Amino acid sequence: IAGTTDHITPWEAVYNTANLFGAKTTFILSNSGHLQSLLNPPGNPKSWFMKGEAKQAVEKWSETAVKHEGSWWGRWGKWLAKRSGKKIPAREIGDSEHPALAEAPGTYVIGCPKV
Repeated sequence: IAGTTDHITPWEAVYNTANLFGAKTTFILSNSGHLQSLLNPPGNPKSWFMKGEAKQAVEKWSETAVKHEGSWWGRWGKWLAKRSGKKIPAREIGDSEHPALAEAPGTYVIGCPKV
């Protein structure tokens, strides 16, 4: 995965790296920058991504990849689910030796100054 406006790792360079893994490698191009391309949860009406196999030159990929509206997370979740095995219940947080300090997201988040 890469972001269209990433100034640290340009998406074309990320694609060329993905291309080294062979024709069955899927490449996702998200419409955001460095961290925004990864932290792109469902619900943002401005989100979109492109998806295609990394098996050709970068210029050709951008012409043939399929554009999808919304976040790429839903498709990634389905991909993970197929490969993750049986679901198990989450365990309770904390124990007698290490009790939970607070419910998520934690009191340190609530007390953070706004930036």
